[in-house]
Amino acid sequence: MLVIDEVYHHTALQISSSDLLYLIEQLKVKKENEIETLKHKIEQFEQKKRAEEVAYQSMSTVRKWFAGRPATHHQAVEYMVQVKERFRKMEQIRRHIRELDRIMEQIEHPHNKEKGEIELPPELIREIRQLSETEDVQA
Repeated sequence: MLVIDEVYHHTALQISSSDLLYLIEQLKVKKENEIETLKHKIEQFEQKKRAEEVAYQSMSTVRKWFAGRPATHHQAVEYMVQVKERFRKMEQIRRHIRELDRIMEQIEHPHNKEKGEIELPPELIREIRQLSETEDVQA
């Protein structure tokens, strides 16, 4: 199967469709692992915040007065960086996974059977090349 760069319209790779499906499936697994890692980081942040809040609430009134707490806007910025940005990143990864699913469907059920080619974005071609080097697949 010929992999055509959809931007420059030249042949970027020549690879069997089974190998291409395998590499795309591996990319999909990698992206799903990234989502799990981000979820784990969010969970760690929330556990840390809950532990800090419990520790603060268990202090005496005098100790609370001297302990000081970050301003509310600092907490909001920290939440945005630690949680909201990661959720945004997870949504981008999910969109990428949906795109990979669409491409896999296109490879498995081609519209133009005699052509044997597929157009892919340059970023995906780069990822496939990198993965094929680590997986020892001829691309």
